[in-house]
Amino acid sequence: MRRPGGKVAILGGGVAGLSAAWRLSEPGWQNRFESITVYQRGWRLGGKGASSRGVHGRIEEHGLHVWLGSYENAFALLRECYTELDRDTTDPTAPIRTWRDALIPADNPALAEQWGGGWQMWFGTHPVTPGLPGDPQGTGREVSAATFVTQALQLGMAFVESLRDAGPGALVLSPTSHRPAAAPLGLATVVARALTAAMLAVADRDLRPDSAVAVLNPALEAIGDSIDRENRLDHRRLWVLLSLVVAVVRGILADHLITHPNGFRAINDEEFGDWVVRHGGHPDVLQSPLVRGLYDLVFGYRDADPDQPAVAAGVMTFLLGQVLFGYKGSLFWKMTAGMGDVVIAPLYQALRRRGVVFEFFHRLDALHLDTRRQHVEAITMGRQVALADGVEHYDPLITIRGLAVFPAEPRAEQLVGDARRDLESHFGTRDDVEKRVLRRGVDFDHAVLAVSLGMVPTVADELLRDRVEWREMTTHVRTVATQGMQLWLRPDEKTLGWERPGATVTAYQRPFETFASMPHTLWAEEWPADDRPRSVAYFCGSLPAPWPCDSACYTESLTQRAHADATDFVDRHLGVYFPNAVHDGRFARHLLTSQHLSVNIDPSDRYVQSVPGSDKYRLRPDESGYDNLVLAGDWTDTGINAGCIEAAVVSGLQAANAVAGRGRHHRIRGYYMP
Repeated sequence: MRRPGGKVAILGGGVAGLSAAWRLSEPGWQNRFESITVYQRGWRLGGKGASSRGVHGRIEEHGLHVWLGSYENAFALLRECYTELDRDTTDPTAPIRTWRDALIPADNPALAEQWGGGWQMWFGTHPVTPGLPGDPQGTGREVSAATFVTQALQLGMAFVESLRDAGPGALVLSPTSHRPAAAPLGLATVVARALTAAMLAVADRDLRPDSAVAVLNPALEAIGDSIDRENRLDHRRLWVLLSLVVAVVRGILADHLITHPNGFRAINDEEFGDWVVRHGGHPDVLQSPLVRGLYDLVFGYRDADPDQPAVAAGVMTFLLGQVLFGYKGSLFWKMTAGMGDVVIAPLYQALRRRGVVFEFFHRLDALHLDTRRQHVEAITMGRQVALADGVEHYDPLITIRGLAVFPAEPRAEQLVGDARRDLESHFGTRDDVEKRVLRRGVDFDHAVLAVSLGMVPTVADELLRDRVEWREMTTHVRTVATQGMQLWLRPDEKTLGWERPGATVTAYQRPFETFASMPHTLWAEEWPADDRPRSVAYFCGSLPAPWPCDSACYTESLTQRAHADATDFVDRHLGVYFPNAVHDGRFARHLLTSQHLSVNIDPSDRYVQSVPGSDKYRLRPDESGYDNLVLAGDWTDTGINAGCIEAAVVSGLQAANAVAGRGRHHRIRGYYMP
């Protein structure tokens, strides 16, 4: 008997596609759907979140993946997954059995700043908050525009309370309320009084927003007159933070975002930096490590050009509120192994147990419309390899250190012929064993397009030619190439001169402006006893790589340039992190055990940006314009509209809700831009 929901084809096994599969395959799904099948190019799942294991079992990541404590939907899904796997019972020897084994708090972020002819580190501390991300009773609705205003001013107050008068470079950023004994009382008193007046004005319900804005002006002027921002680094940092906070609060009030029906979306046509300056932020703020760090974390520069900052004001302000005030437990959470190991592989295992089918080595080539242009009638795929005799379903996982992981190469013993590594590349050789055509009503009834935005013009060309909305989306929503580097070093971090284990630093030297200390992942790798690294560092940054490009040497030239830039970075710029590893101005390369570089120029690997004016061109997951097609990916309009894990998860859940005939926000947590 045919089920009422028919067959579901999920085209792409990234985070969004897997999230859609998770929601659709909840208990009892067989009563609604006949089948759920995920089609994936190559041998790995995870998309931009994929990782694999290379030589000596080393973790090879696509980039640097750090989860925010405000990722309510992503954490909730992962917690459900680990609960369902129940590894304490089903796999008691597994080294990672619960989600708390998989992710650990990382509450020591930092910013790099040039001062006095060198680089200084601005370390932050953030208090542990009640609860944990993804708690069953959580709603993710703890932060609104109104609470953003009051909490932002409270952050400024707490910043002043935490001042330590220990000279340049020693300021600690901490939104705690504990006043150190050495705090400069005079400055703290002036700033506290100014901010208190501003907070009282904002809290006065009888005061017009314009009047509340007017109160902020003398507050910032009083602060500016009381500090020495030209000669004192700690004072300069205070000035930058308060100038930014006051400008953002002033903008929220002046632009009436608290009551505006579009919320933060109302200012998405304006660039964040321009919006900050328009509302009184000092121009110095835009070049500060605080703002540059925000842009670096979202690869927020047009064409990877640091002279072209491009992040929509509403998106950035919304994300600021979520990051600073919406987190639970810890501001940052880091994975204890690769993302493919602790997130993607467990999801795959749980989905397989539920009965979801995975078709690996299926490259999506094209979607085809019916004659009335109302449905996707057929889906063309290239089957890249054939399975060996007796292999019914490809098993993508191997075991390293007791953990199920994805290998860096296809498992040749399950395949016929050579297993090429370029099967995951858009630029790879297309020597398919079969052309597959899925037919509506036969092979699928619903399709979930869960590929990356960079691939949409290639696989959905017929849809772009049919609908102007698709053409506008792929024109205005932009992407950028990225690069990730991992270094395994023989000495431990303390010997190398780094005193902050587990820290994450951004706003440093390009092309690898973000760094993360990751020695807590070394346990999961299999290094020989006589050459075991004692530290590992992850780096990432954007990469100038225009797309589309007609050059036949596109991949070769960009890969060569990325390797040259990586070599130069290691030789000349690692000293700020590992000063004891630098001799005669150059990095001592004999300290390196291994190195991995990921050059993410494939259109499916490009990071989705949030440039001003692009927000209105995003399509919602339920807005494909075709009756049997829904969309999933961080490029869709989810109300988050930024390139991140949470946006991908929410998009997948919204896509599943559309397929199942439920409301868009059914069982989805959090506030979103309306």
